[in-house]
Amino acid sequence: MMYYAGNPWDGKNNWIRPDMMVDVPWDGSYPWRTTGVSSKMPNADIFTVIIDPAIPDYNADSTRLAGKASHTYDDHNLDCYASHQADVYTLDDGTKCSSAYICNHYMADDPPKKDPPKSIRTTKPSFSLMTVDVEQQVNAITNEKFTLVDPYDAFHNIFDDIHGPQCNSKPYPIGDSCNIIFNDCNFVDLAGYPADSTAKALATLLTESAGPAISKNVTNWKSHVYTGRYSGSFNNRKFTYPQNGQITVYTELEDVPDSVATQSWIHYEIKCQKAGFCGKACQGVASAALAVGSAPQFAWANLLGVVIGGVCTQCA
Repeated sequence: MMYYAGNPWDGKNNWIRPDMMVDVPWDGSYPWRTTGVSSKMPNADIFTVIIDPAIPDYNADSTRLAGKASHTYDDHNLDCYASHQADVYTLDDGTKCSSAYICNHYMADDPPKKDPPKSIRTTKPSFSLMTVDVEQQVNAITNEKFTLVDPYDAFHNIFDDIHGPQCNSKPYPIGDSCNIIFNDCNFVDLAGYPADSTAKALATLLTESAGPAISKNVTNWKSHVYTGRYSGSFNNRKFTYPQNGQITVYTELEDVPDSVATQSWIHYEIKCQKAGFCGKACQGVASAALAVGSAPQFAWANLLGVVIGGVCTQCA
């Protein structure tokens, strides 16, 4: 379900990127139906669409509307009409759609628009209960140097991985056999909060909070190996990471119950060829919430400096 604040086409009649977009979960039935379907947009606005799929496309020979749509921000109903043709719409990932229902105010005669409720944004970092150790062993006799990536630099890779409203999900080495992957990202455009600013702010929050906290949990030790005539001395270093984590921005409408919506997020995962996962859930979890105020006064730069404590290291 895509939302456009203005004209959805450019000067060449090509679709442009929507202001907001949300997936309509599959519940076993075709979503565009006479019983209706509702979805919550990233700004917490709830859209409800009622469609009769049996009505043909709107044209000079058939002027029947396919349905109606409404949303919680104002009292305007939207008229919906069908359009079935090859490549009627192209998604960001290149998927071609052969059918679409377009709902707008152009044909509707409804009450005047009212001001939407004020939206409040909250940012919440959360990390998994499971941990993974990223280790390296080097030769102490030859004074071999560690090449283990510092956690701050590991998370800083997110800046290279961001690609438009999503991430590339590229693996970045952080040890001899471990990678960090930013495998699920979403950044939305909202008034005063362009997607690139959202992405940079969340990347900064993740890097500046998780990186230093995990760096403090470094473990260093020496080991010796004796096998017959051979003996060796080694230096060892280990960083303990939450196996996965996510930074999420939620939007909530002021004085509107149950209006919390997920706006943007960055999710990462640590994958190792030989991972020392804890057998059971850790006893502690790193989690914090930061209320960041409401638009338009809020500046994304205020996200800096958040400290995430208690990174999960103790296992039952």
